[in-house]
Amino acid sequence: MPHGAVPLLPAAAAAPSAVPVARRGAPVLAGPFLPAPEPSGPIASCEPPGAPVRNLESTGFYADPAFSRPDPLRMRADAEAGRPLVDWLSLVQRAVARHRAGEAGAAACALAALDQWAKGGALLGAFNLQGGYHRKWALAGAALSFLAIREAPGLDPVALGRTARWLGEVAEAVRPHYERTSTAIISDVRNNHAAWAGLAVAAAGIAGGNRAQLDWGVARLRAQLAQVDERGVLPQEAKRGAMALHYHLFALDAVAALERLAAANGIALTEGERAAYARLRDLCLAAGRDPARMEAIAGVPQSDPWLGERAPLATANGLEIASIATPDSGLEEALAPFRPYAARWLGGAITGWWKG
Repeated sequence: MPHGAVPLLPAAAAAPSAVPVARRGAPVLAGPFLPAPEPSGPIASCEPPGAPVRNLESTGFYADPAFSRPDPLRMRADAEAGRPLVDWLSLVQRAVARHRAGEAGAAACALAALDQWAKGGALLGAFNLQGGYHRKWALAGAALSFLAIREAPGLDPVALGRTARWLGEVAEAVRPHYERTSTAIISDVRNNHAAWAGLAVAAAGIAGGNRAQLDWGVARLRAQLAQVDERGVLPQEAKRGAMALHYHLFALDAVAALERLAAANGIALTEGERAAYARLRDLCLAAGRDPARMEAIAGVPQSDPWLGERAPLATANGLEIASIATPDSGLEEALAPFRPYAARWLGGAITGWWKG
């Protein structure tokens, strides 16, 4: 068990919801989701998950120093390398969606898939740089999925405890890469990767009752907001050329989710941080509506190979979370045509489930 993680009480002493219990005298760390309806109907059947992935190596796919020109062949190779993680998370989140629809036994299916990977020591082996990126995104999605189902009635407390401990162990494996010093012009210890690492570790910390991991994640949130300039720009992402809009939106996904995890646990942003968050949100909305706004900042027309024919706001998951946290009529109007929002690395469904 990683330092600071807290085990479940024995089954006989567990609370009816079997929620992981924090240190004696301390409150349980809170998740960011609204409660699901009471389950009903016949017990759901479970999909069998794929074999646990202990090791992963892949290669980056950008062909230029600004990480702005993805090579299509290398993109496909990287997607194939990460597919087992994607398939597993998709299976988990299908069960989470069924739980949220009120289907009896669906939460147990999600937990069983998570627990199988926990028992297999998944994500704890050898990961190179690109493989490590896949690991932290998978951890974020898995930990948030766990938080979405952990309060369901009747879950196995042993599986809950084992899964929570495993998530914390993966978080400890993720942390060191983002604690190093880097002077690179574009660095994954300062850009969106650091924000996603913060989200993954914070969500795992909440799952296991580990306040130190939550605080580590919130420190990455504060570091992101400290970089936001007077225009709302994240300088690391503005350097990404044609991908600057994509990476501003992608960074906001993690920033907005981290802000909700912090707020759920009584951690407030400073006045300056709130102002920076608002500037970032407003820029992402304006540039999502009109990419020429980001073109003027980055100096090149914007493109995004993941969008296809869709508009940038179609994948503005961070804006959706921000709109839940701080309702705004202009934001509501802009996002309404693209709802419902969902994202694998944010735990699945977003619209209607994140707490305001």
